[in-house]
Amino acid sequence: MYNARAMETFVQGWGLTIVLCAFIMLVFLAGWWHVHRELAWVRALTDYLGEGLVSDEAEPRPPSSLEVQAIRDESHAILEAPDPAWAQKQVRSWQMRAQRLEPALAFWTDLLRQLGLLGTVLGLGLSLAYTGSDLTKLLAPLSLKVWTTVAGLAFSILLSASFSMRLTAWVDACEKNLEAWDARRLAGREAAEATGATGATGATVPA
Repeated sequence: MYNARAMETFVQGWGLTIVLCAFIMLVFLAGWWHVHRELAWVRALTDYLGEGLVSDEAEPRPPSSLEVQAIRDESHAILEAPDPAWAQKQVRSWQMRAQRLEPALAFWTDLLRQLGLLGTVLGLGLSLAYTGSDLTKLLAPLSLKVWTTVAGLAFSILLSASFSMRLTAWVDACEKNLEAWDARRLAGREAAEATGATGATGATVPA
């Protein structure tokens, strides 16, 4: 059932090259979606915390998306948490998620480059495995698989150019807003504890 001629045509023609380039494109789409989703979360968190720091309104504005709603619920749980260690752990989880964004972009861009190089190395291996005397069949796999490196480099450049500058700016802004918000939260907790302690010590017993 094995068709050697069809397989040889697939390997030495454009078939395998198209499959490899299509796989690289799917990896690019997966990386773009992942980075875009995480960047959207960082932007939502940055805007929400920034509005909370500068707003004097008693009633906060209604959330504009489900993502903002989830962030608001998490922040309310942190502010009302009776356990300071748990609240600090949740704030730290926000910080870690924001800090993972830049390594995530670096991972996807590096993966695209490596997949492109892998396609070319695969073509080189197929060329070396050929034992015939036809020079065209010897060079065909290598000449075609070079396009996988072109695809990998092109998609990695596109992914990096799409997010690199915006990502750095938003991560820095998120970290600054988060530090300021956490400092205000801790100051408010300390003031509430001090007020409670003062009220308890200053209470009088009626005669």
